Amino acid sequence: MKGMIALSVVVLLAPAVPAAGQTREFRQSVAFQPGGELVFDTDKGSVTLTSWDRPEVAVSARIEADEKEDADYARRVVEAARIEITGGAQRLSIRSNFDNVPEKVGRWNYRQLPHIHYQIQAPRSLTLRLSADRSRVSLQSFSGRFYVQTDRSPLDARDLSGDVQIKMDRGEVRLDALRGSLDLNTDRTNSRIVAFAIEGDSRLEISRGKVELSVPGTQRLSVSARTGRRTAFSSEFPLGTRGVNDRIEGPINGGGPRLSVDGDRSDVRLRRQ
Repeated sequence: MKGMIALSVVVLLAPAVPAAGQTREFRQSVAFQPGGELVFDTDKGSVTLTSWDRPEVAVSARIEADEKEDADYARRVVEAARIEITGGAQRLSIRSNFDNVPEKVGRWNYRQLPHIHYQIQAPRSLTLRLSADRSRVSLQSFSGRFYVQTDRSPLDARDLSGDVQIKMDRGEVRLDALRGSLDLNTDRTNSRIVAFAIEGDSRLEISRGKVELSVPGTQRLSVSARTGRRTAFSSEFPLGTRGVNDRIEGPINGGGPRLSVDGDRSDVRLRRQ
């Protein structure tokens, strides 16, 4: 698109604007090619990522200190936090940078990171690499490839189409209107997944958690699930099952993409929509 220039700079937050709890705002739009790669990395806060039909990424963010902090320290941590945007139209990176957030000196020295709450809009078609710690994550209406890694961060996603890989430690997963393949690896996490269609080989590797996967009654799958003393698998679909070495294997509706289920202290349920 004419008038748009690929970005290869670091964008810093604007000067602080005094407000209750010490907050400041950030807004920036940059050119981004549909089908490009978007990398996002944050710690503490939230991110809502939604699609639109423009060849650009729009980033709005609010940075705020913990309300329990005194006014002086709150002001300093808000001023010290940065949002970095680097790259160009084919590969763009957005990162929360807390390197300069100071310690609070007192009886016990400690460092309290501020919260950063993002609202991001991007083209529907993309490759997304998202890493989040202690942040609520929401994704809506994208197609492509998705690599999501989180720690203590609930994930709510709707209308994703393509290859979806999720690795989560201590959180909660909610996926609605999924179409494509799924690679889910979780620890101490419960997941609920509603799929329009499983179209590629998929894997569920679950440790200390529960998964409920709902698929259409016409879904074709080839299931291979490990069971054991502390691992359970159940299906609302009839399976021509056969058990070998604590495994349940069999086709659904004549067979289709492979669904592998493995885990430890887990409970996985395959349900019919």
